[in-house]
Amino acid sequence: MIALRNRLAEEIETASSRDLAALSKQMTDVLAQIEAMPVADATSAADEIAKRREERRKNAGNEA
Repeated sequence: MIALRNRLAEEIETASSRDLAALSKQMTDVLAQIEAMPVADATSAADEIAKRREERRKNAGNEA
């Protein structure tokens, strides 16, 4: 969707007045779809592994 948004932005820059309305409508639709997309979890796999390791170390310290 981001690539489509960028492409539409380029097309709008050079569009004739005849095509501008249609491209603007497409851009509005694409922006609405992007806004509606769920936000991905910012936690990476490495972050998750580090978190689990830290929890295991804390638990290991409590067992000793």
